[in-house]
Amino acid sequence: MAALTTTFALETQDLTRTFGEGAGTVQALAGVDLAFPRGSFTAVMGPSGSGKSTFLSCVAGIDRPSAGRVLLAGTDVTSWDEDRLARLRRRRIGFVFQDFQLMPYLTAEQNVGLPWRLSGRRPDRARVRGLLDRVGLADRAHHLPARLSGGQRQRVAIARALVAEPDVILADEPTGALDSATARGVLALLRACVDELGQTVVMVTHDPVAAAYADTVVFLVDGRVAGRIEAPTVDAVAARQAHLDEQAVSR
Repeated sequence: MAALTTTFALETQDLTRTFGEGAGTVQALAGVDLAFPRGSFTAVMGPSGSGKSTFLSCVAGIDRPSAGRVLLAGTDVTSWDEDRLARLRRRRIGFVFQDFQLMPYLTAEQNVGLPWRLSGRRPDRARVRGLLDRVGLADRAHHLPARLSGGQRQRVAIARALVAEPDVILADEPTGALDSATARGVLALLRACVDELGQTVVMVTHDPVAAAYADTVVFLVDGRVAGRIEAPTVDAVAARQAHLDEQAVSR
C-alpha cells in the first residue's frame, strides 16, 4: 500500500502497551499521541520506567502495541506481519544504538552497506563511500570495528542508518557509551543529518546535553506524555527532568 501524503515521518495514535495479566498488569504505554514532522529532531526523555524504550520498540515494529496505531509516513504499519515489518526496518527505518551493533567481521564499508544486502540488493558503493566521507571516515572504509574508536564506530552506525534514505532514524541512547567530547561530535552529526539532509531523528536519551541538540524534547512519565519543550536548552531540560524524577520518587 502506498504511503499517504503527510508532513509527518512518524505518528502514534493512542499507543498503548501492557504486560502481564490481572493484578500483575503493567501499563508501559498508556495512550501516547505523538507526531514527528519530517526533517525534525526530537528527544524523548523521562524517568526510569517511563516507557521510553517500549515506545521505541513499538514504533520500530520490534514489539507490538496492545492498542493504538503506528503510522510511518502516513501508512498504518501496526498490524503488519513479521516479514513485512522486517523489510520495513531494513528499508524505511534507520537505527543508531548505544552499543553500535556493528558486525565485527565486516569492514566499515561493509557494515554501512549491510541493510542493502539484507534486503537482497547490491550496495551502491558510491553512496556508501560518500556517507563514510560525510561522517569523516573515508580513510577507515576497510577497517574492522575492532580497529575503530567508540566515536568512529558510532559514526559508522550513523552512516549505516542513512544508507537506505529512511523515513526516520531511531537513536537509542546513541552517546551513552561515549566520553563527553566524542558524544558532542556524534550529536553534531545527528543534528547535521536533520539540517543538511532533511532526515527525521527520534532519539531516546537521559542526558540533558544530548537533548539540547534536538528541536523538541518530549517527556514521558508512567507511559504518558507529561510535557514538552520547544527549542530546548540544557538548563531547561535538566530542570524539567529533575522535577519529573522527584515526582516519580515521591509516588
